Amino acid sequence: ALNEGRLKFADKAKPHMKVDMDPLPTANATYVEVYDCNMVDVVDPGPVKVVPEEEYEKKVREVYPNA
Repeated sequence: ALNEGRLKFADKAKPHMKVDMDPLPTANATYVEVYDCNMVDVVDPGPVKVVPEEEYEKKVREVYPNA
């Protein structure tokens, strides 16, 4: 049927591929609302107490016995 010309296929135009275009275009944003704000209150530290090295090692061993 094809050779005799009785059966013909219509020319279907394929849509052009968009190769170099971004499929998900992004919108430019110039303003963003604050979602969440974490704050830390910083105060001046109190006087620092000097701890002898032996006492420091003893306290560390109490907290971390396997260290």
